[in-house]
Amino acid sequence: MATVKVTLKQGLTVGEARHIEAELREATAGDMIEACLEAERLVETSEGPQLVSSPTLVGLHTLRRQILRIGDCQGPLTLAELKKLTTGDLSLLQEKALDLEAASLQGVASRGRD
Repeated sequence: MATVKVTLKQGLTVGEARHIEAELREATAGDMIEACLEAERLVETSEGPQLVSSPTLVGLHTLRRQILRIGDCQGPLTLAELKKLTTGDLSLLQEKALDLEAASLQGVASRGRD
């Protein structure tokens, strides 16, 4: 499974320590399934109870599972830990996760072409 390391600009502060070196891995089907389940909420509507899923939360829950570590903090991160990051660092992690996905898809697409 492919991984990528990234240096965060502000990092994750835990206690007195600031952690800036992050490592991500490719998302698995299990990551996506668990993220979808975690992002579902039961809401009351005029037609009765309905399950509603937030695409934003699906993405964040998938990303937090992809994070192997930030410094000494082992993944998966909690949503509360993810919320401690700056928007710039969050965007950087999302960008690297997309790069991993694109590389994985490119590898799948090129299979069998030789």
